[in-house]
Parts: sequence; structure tokens; C-alpha cells
Amino acid sequence: MKPSQPAGPGSPTYPEEYENALKRIQRAFKVTQTTEFMNKIAYEGKLPATHREMAQVLIDKSWDWPPPHELERRQRESVEKITEDIPVSTATLLLLMAEDPHSFSVLGTKFGLRLSLGQSQEPVILAYGLRNGISELRKYLQLKSQQTVSRSIDIRPGQSISPSLVQMAIRKAKTYAEILPPQTLELTAFTDDALQKAERLIRRLLYLEDHELAIPLIAQIPPPINNDDSPELAYYPFLPGKNIPHILEKRRLFRLKRVATWLDGYDERESSPFGHSFLDLKGTKLEIDDCVAILGGPPLEGHARSWTASFGHLLFDTSTPTITSPYPGSWSIKSILKQIQTTNWNAHFVPSQPSLLFTNVPTTITTAHRVVYRPAQPKDSRPVRQISSEAAESRIFILEVKMEYDTGLKELDDLDGHDTSAEKIAILPLHGSHRCRTGVEASVDALLPEKAMDMRLTVRDLRGIYESDEPESIKSYLEQLLQFLQYQVDEQPAAPEKIQYNGETYILESSSSVRRAYETIAQESNKWGTGDISSFEDVYIVAETALNLDSQEKTSHCFIETSDCDPKNWEAFLTHSAAIASIPFTPQGGDRGFQTPVFSE
Repeated sequence: MKPSQPAGPGSPTYPEEYENALKRIQRAFKVTQTTEFMNKIAYEGKLPATHREMAQVLIDKSWDWPPPHELERRQRESVEKITEDIPVSTATLLLLMAEDPHSFSVLGTKFGLRLSLGQSQEPVILAYGLRNGISELRKYLQLKSQQTVSRSIDIRPGQSISPSLVQMAIRKAKTYAEILPPQTLELTAFTDDALQKAERLIRRLLYLEDHELAIPLIAQIPPPINNDDSPELAYYPFLPGKNIPHILEKRRLFRLKRVATWLDGYDERESSPFGHSFLDLKGTKLEIDDCVAILGGPPLEGHARSWTASFGHLLFDTSTPTITSPYPGSWSIKSILKQIQTTNWNAHFVPSQPSLLFTNVPTTITTAHRVVYRPAQPKDSRPVRQISSEAAESRIFILEVKMEYDTGLKELDDLDGHDTSAEKIAILPLHGSHRCRTGVEASVDALLPEKAMDMRLTVRDLRGIYESDEPESIKSYLEQLLQFLQYQVDEQPAAPEKIQYNGETYILESSSSVRRAYETIAQESNKWGTGDISSFEDVYIVAETALNLDSQEKTSHCFIETSDCDPKNWEAFLTHSAAIASIPFTPQGGDRGFQTPVFSE
């Protein structure tokens, strides 16, 4: 029946040749015979209604001769470009953009299309190009949508979920986060690993916000100048640098500072010591050590006490669309504290480093790893802002280790013909002989309006844990970490989310890689400025650059830490703390005999 030398599809005579073949089949076979042929070729579509249509199916399936009009349609579609709206869920769309910000360009190149976001109530992708490319894109989006997995996080009553936190989850963990009433956070991702990473990050940040609320806030009364017994304060815009925490990005931040009048004799370089010059949020005058109850007695039995003064800025954020002060004008210290107590916005302590530390040559540098755990909060507990000036004691579990490297290189004369020993890495305790320590800590935030930096005072009573008594999950984690450092495994292990110790459950707060440097800064008679280098008194500080291994957030810390907690050393500790907090914001340079410290915001 088929011509011995057919012209075939695509030739000018194909329509005529096809019509003649169709007529021959219709004349040669009855309808019943054509139906039997249809069954033999296992045709699965709808049975044609006419004899001619059955003949068309036989020719198409047996000879691969499509009807001329179908062939014309296929040829037209292969070159014709159209525009179509492809519906896509909000979660899938945002996940694609979180995976790759240039996903529209990548997908457009892959499928030969021009893509844009359509304007409608539901998200759609506006695709322009060939039908085949649009069809392939539609299949791809359907497949990606089927791959999504979801998980819900129940938020405790009273706990706020800031938009910054949701945006961080989208950006850092490549997930889609949606707040659902009443207190649920719905996470969606393409993989279970991304979901787990997002949940770890969000739970940690929420827990951290609760911990920050529990730290009391006090403010130093600015010393009177030129017989002005009531110096006024104001909120000044704070323009942070790249080390601002991710959760504070794109917020309007303000710092409380004393209003300085030109030539009024005010000099923030004065590092006046701390004393009877603080107020709590209720306006009660107190000393800074009155805020930490555990300072009133000896360390707990078997524990060692340490004092730490961390330096940075206590920043207030506001949701106003313009950079204006939350409370324009200048105010007395008591009015400011009353405003802080009655408003809903909180003070965020942002650790900072003087830029002088970037030019100093540190005494020693240590690479360390720090993992901090805190007790699990009851599900029905509500985060409450701390109004009292007394710092509540909280339990803490800390893993701190340092990495020591031994390259084991031989003398150059011995290298020929001999293999050098491989690099050896050891994980050793950072403090003393214990990798893990546990105990209690209490912290208080001190607003220092007349100084360049604010301060967080932390007192800890910790005891070491013998290696045999460490939680099994910690032992296993350190073994995996050592294997990773020795290149025995490719993937870096994650710190355990929860640990059990002495019958108590601890939740991971942070896991960080730390570059720890011990620095020495010289000060001149409690005042930063120029002068004779011989009159300087050294202040010993610790400077750290920490990388959070979950959020990949980098922070810089500067603090004074002492374990010689004899009460007679308390005043010297506060004096040195006041000196560091007084480092001014002035350009670097000048006489090499003394380089004015500079804070890098």
C-alpha cells in the first residue's frame, strides 16, 4: 500500500501523496478490517468515529506519516513564539530565588525563553518563547513544586517573630518562611537539610532574644560639667559597618549619647572610673556591682569565678521609615530611662572592636572553637523584659577547645629521599585542663552615654568537667571534628542541638570558630590622648573574631577578662574597663609615639 519511492513528509507533493494513500486504504479495507488493524497496533487513544479517521491513524502509526494539517501545525509551533502565564506557588517562586538570585536569567537561558514576573493576584511567571520551551519550563516548575517539604515551628506565647528573622531564614538556609496565626512559623524548602538548618537557626535566634530580654539595663549618670547638674541625653543615629548582626540589618539604629555643646568642656576621652553613678530603669541610684548578686559572696564550691567586661554599643531600633530619633529632643537621664521602660523596643548589645587592635601586633593568637548551651525553656514560659536591676543567674554549659598544629617538617638537608611527616592537629582545652565547663553566669548591660562605647559585665562561676564525665554527644562531636580537621571526612560536623547533663536538657545557643588574640593597649593617666610614652599604663584585653557556624555571621569582640577575682582587684578592673570604653572616634595617624585609638563602626 505504501509507495515504493514516496516523497514523504516535508516535500511539496506530500499532501497529494498522503490523500491518495488514504483513499487506497479506504477502498482496500472495510471498516471491520480497519478496526482489527487498530487493535493490532495497540492504539490506546479514543477510537476514531469515521473510516477516514481510522485510516489516518494507521498511516501515522505505521508509516510515520502525520496528516498534512498536523505537520503544518508542528512546523509552525517550531518557529512561532508565544506568551504564556505559568502559575507558580509563592513558596516555589521564593525558594528558586533564594537558591539563586539570578534564577530567572538561568532558567530563561536553559529553556530559551524570556522570563519575567507577571502582575496578578497569584504569582505567575510570564514566559515568552517557543511552545516547546514553555512546555519544558512548566514541567520543571511542577517537578520543583513536588519536591518541596514543609515543617511547622510553634512559637511560645508572647514571643515575637521579627521580619528580619524570617528574612534571615530565607537568605541563610534557602527556605521560605511564613508566619501563620496564632503563633506558628511555617517553613518550606526543597530539601530536608535546608529545613533542619533553618529550624536550628530560627530557634537559636528566638532563644537568644529571650536571653537578651532577661539581662537588666542600667545607665551611668553623666558627670556634671561646668556646674551643670543635669546634663541632657539624646538618641543619635548609629551607622553600623559590616559587623552588624544580620537580625539588625536594615533597621534604623540609635545610640544614647550625652548632648555636647561646643566649648562646654566636655571630653569623652576622659575614662572616669565607675562608682556610685548608675541608675536602673526605675530611677534608683546604685553601684554597678549591686546588680550582680553573686558578687556578694564567694564562688560556689568547686567553681572558679571570672569577671568579663565586653565592649560594644547598646543600640535601639525603630520602625519609622525615616532616620529620625525615636524621641526627638534632649532629655534628662531619668526621662530617658522611663521611656525605655515604657516602650516596646529593646536595647541590642552589639559587640565591637577598636580599630587600634587591627594595627597592633598581638602577643599571642589562638584558633579556638566555642559551643555554648543553655537550659531548655518551658514551652509555656513567656519572655519578659527585665525591669529589675538585679541580674538573674542562669545556668550555662560551655565547650571551649583550641587547635594546635604540628607540621613536623624536617631539616632541609634531610628532605632528599625521605618523606616528611604529615601535619598533625590536636584539639586541646582552651582553659586549664577541661574541655567543658558548667556553672552559672549573670550579666548586666551598662549604658555609658558620655563614653564612646557601652559595656556588658558578666560574672561566671564555672567548674571543669572531666573528659570521662562529658556527655556522649559531645565526645562523639569532638571525634568527628578531629576527623574533619585531619581531612578524613569532607563534611564538617554540626554541634549537637541538645545535650543531657546531670539530668538537665541544654539547648544549643551558638557554635563558633574563633580567632582569639591577646592584646596590650597603653593608656595615659586614665585619659586617651597624646603624651610621653613612658607615662603609659598597660591595659590587657582579649580581641576575638568569631564566625557563627550556623548563620555564617562574623562578629568582632573586645573584652577584659580576669580570673584573679580578689575583691581588692575590683576597682582596678572597673578602671581599666572605663579606659577601654573611652576610646574615641578619631582618625588614625599622627605621631607614632602614640597612635590615638579609633573605633571602627
